[in-house]
Amino acid sequence: MRIEDSVQASSARSLPTGTVTFAFTDIEGSTERWDSDRAGMLQAVRRHDDVMRSVLAETSGSVFKTVGDAFCVAFARPEDAIPAMLAAQRAIAAEDFSGVHGVRVRAAIHTGTADEREGDYFGPAVNRVARLLAIGHGGQVLVSGVTADLVQGELPPQASLRDLGEHRLKDLARPEQVYQLLAPDLPSEFPPLRSLDTLPNNLPRMLTSFVGREKELADITALLEKHQLVTIVGSGGVGKTRATLQVAANLLDGSGDGVWFIELAPLAGGDYIPAAVAQALGISLSTDGEPLENLVRLLKSKHALLVFDNCEHLVEPAARVIAALVRGCAHVKVLASSRQGLGIAGEATYRMPALTLPAAEGSAQLNVLDAARYAAVSLFVERASAADHTFELTAENAPTIAEICRRLDGIPLAIELAAARVKILSPRQLRERLNERFRVLTGGSRDVLPRQQTLRALIDWSHDLLDDRERALFRRLGIFVNGFALEGAVAVGTSDDLDELDLFDVLASLADKSLVLTETAGDALRYRLLESTRAYAREKLDVAGETDICADRHLRYLRDRFAEAAGRVDRTGRFDSLQELLASELDDVRTALDYALRGSETLGAELLDATALPTWKGLGLEREAIARAEAYIAAMSAKDSRLTARLLMEISWIESSSAHFTRGLEAGAQAVELSRTLEDPTTRAWALVYYAQGLLRVARFDEAKAALDEADAFPGASKYLRLRSLSVRGLLSSRRMDIDVAASVYEQLRKEHRSAGNVRDERIVIANLAEIEHARGKTQDAIAMLQDMLPAIRAGADRGLHIQQLVNLIGYLIAVDDLEAGRRVGWEALRALAPREPEGPIAGMAIEHLALAWAILGDVTRAATLEGYADAVFQKNGFLRESTERKTHERLSRLLNDGLDPHEIARLLAEGAQLAPEAAFALALEET
Repeated sequence: MRIEDSVQASSARSLPTGTVTFAFTDIEGSTERWDSDRAGMLQAVRRHDDVMRSVLAETSGSVFKTVGDAFCVAFARPEDAIPAMLAAQRAIAAEDFSGVHGVRVRAAIHTGTADEREGDYFGPAVNRVARLLAIGHGGQVLVSGVTADLVQGELPPQASLRDLGEHRLKDLARPEQVYQLLAPDLPSEFPPLRSLDTLPNNLPRMLTSFVGREKELADITALLEKHQLVTIVGSGGVGKTRATLQVAANLLDGSGDGVWFIELAPLAGGDYIPAAVAQALGISLSTDGEPLENLVRLLKSKHALLVFDNCEHLVEPAARVIAALVRGCAHVKVLASSRQGLGIAGEATYRMPALTLPAAEGSAQLNVLDAARYAAVSLFVERASAADHTFELTAENAPTIAEICRRLDGIPLAIELAAARVKILSPRQLRERLNERFRVLTGGSRDVLPRQQTLRALIDWSHDLLDDRERALFRRLGIFVNGFALEGAVAVGTSDDLDELDLFDVLASLADKSLVLTETAGDALRYRLLESTRAYAREKLDVAGETDICADRHLRYLRDRFAEAAGRVDRTGRFDSLQELLASELDDVRTALDYALRGSETLGAELLDATALPTWKGLGLEREAIARAEAYIAAMSAKDSRLTARLLMEISWIESSSAHFTRGLEAGAQAVELSRTLEDPTTRAWALVYYAQGLLRVARFDEAKAALDEADAFPGASKYLRLRSLSVRGLLSSRRMDIDVAASVYEQLRKEHRSAGNVRDERIVIANLAEIEHARGKTQDAIAMLQDMLPAIRAGADRGLHIQQLVNLIGYLIAVDDLEAGRRVGWEALRALAPREPEGPIAGMAIEHLALAWAILGDVTRAATLEGYADAVFQKNGFLRESTERKTHERLSRLLNDGLDPHEIARLLAEGAQLAPEAAFALALEET
């Protein structure tokens, strides 16, 4: 849509009021066409406008605004909007726009309440229909769930609605149920909607609407077009985060590699920033080398926008990470928020202003229409209406509300906290309270004080309104870094004068007063404090002398919660639940582990053990998990041999499954040796199972079997230990080429995991069975098994499992000479591997499979070069080829020996060993 001067369209009809159905239309892709053929588009848009006006004149709709080629139409009844948009699409389709290669109009319809002022409409419903229009395609008519419910049974003849499901729009608010209007003479098939659900991003959903800031959004966007790094600066609560998120959502258009939000507020130290970036993007950092260098290398070729939020407490390390990204990644842009600039060369800073406010002069005569034009007043009214549905802006309260907003300096967080009080205070009472408080804080001259003091004053005021029990619970909840469950509040918040039953009421009161926010997490509620209020609560906790007490309770609560979860895993064998828990509590676990190293090492080690280090690997944090385990092993100084053994055996598992076999074997051997000194058969059995896995990886099969036999001899093994041991036995049989035994073990495991509801583990077993079928020569069956499973894996969150199965599928397809399909899957796999671990063994497997494809096609020179790269990767990681990889390697070697002389093979292998990952990937995928 081309944005030109807004034109208010005159209409003989009076505009509908109250509940209104809006229909918005525009021409898809018109901006690019204006740039390439201005004269042609001028004529085309004039004809488009004539057709639209002619069609709409025959309906009950009122065109209340046109913006460029966009039409904004209001209807009193949703039943009238549907046929109007059908008629418009038919009329446009009947016209000849071949001079500009066709004109495709998209339309969106939504129903809601809106304020009509001077021929225009304002309110969330108007914003919602505009966002709905933005996700559609030319020729498509989208209908919101609200409108769809209202028009059921009233659709035009032969028209119907297709349910497209829930979609998040770019206002970041609640998802919208979206329908597509169908008619026999209109196109029905379109690409996926351009909603946040289908585009690469991790932008969080906002629980409240975004109000105002049109100019600020435009200014920030313009800066990002000119600069690689833009930092939004301003005081706490001024709205930096919401503005950056909205800019990011607006820029997400499906091109490039997406928009990614990195929240720094929960991080206790700068060392975690590279891992936080990697986790946000769903990539894994190599365990070798420096994390920042690995991150830059992974993002070097990406076209993405990274949004770093709340940099102020980590300014120096955040600046170091962002500077490295800006220097090393030419196509990565960064939008940061902080209370101060980062001080990086090339940085553009934008100071976030307060919301627009009415001037003090003339406020007493302010009417409703004039007051509502100011963003600060609009925000207050919207949040107050959410707190009390009977609240509305009136001629009587408009001047008072304007004064409240002005006294709060237009700071959004301050306004939201104040608006929440309308349930118990009238606007006049609210204003009087503010007057009393700010007179003490400012001495009558507030203009010269930083806005942070204004926010602190407001939180002071909100805090002063709490009773003693509310204040006590509020400050204790500040110990949580990234939200908490009800059980967490009970664990840290109870005291002699606040028992568990009373705490429920006090917590509900804090939520009602907007000092604690509630969020839905599955079937349960989760709570959190805003960052500014959490910082305030921590200060109060320090003043009360309760910080160490609460930190200890926080540590013990997490230890007990994870221990309970780990116990459920032992009983059920369902490991996924523990990883989900760690993902939700990661920032608090990190904080508790850091605290425990200052005198509570045993408690901290118990927490780390209960989280199970393999869960950290599932989140791409294996490097951090190993570092933490080693730190606790050193800190305990053999005080607790059982915990040391457990941490060592889990280090062994991570290292072995990450193809660092030497380190894995060393840790595994130490764990077994230490476990033999304990009267703890369970720990010894676990250590032996993990050690066996490391042994079989380096083909020490007899030792691996002996370790498993010893482990299985212990009575009373849990279900999870039994399943893990059985899995390692299946792997051992497979590596020894005892195919029938391995198949029998895997079938048993498959039944066990299905019975337990262990979806992820069942998929891993299916993949192992596919490998068995390939080894038996039934490769087409193996292909079918993976192809049936891949869509579900692709839709899940486990990117590592997805990539591994893609690589296996490449090998199977090329083994049956389906080279086109193999190379197509290879492209998908390498594209996924590039940002994760381009020099890891899985990448080597993919490259070697594709090398075989090139050899089969006759390009043995390219194949030998790629084989050199794969060999180097395997040698670097200590990786030994397994069944599928051995088959590929053997066939490839035969083809190379047939097509090249030994000296040429050696030269090409050496040349390939020196390739950079980017060059190897490009060579593997390059078309002939």
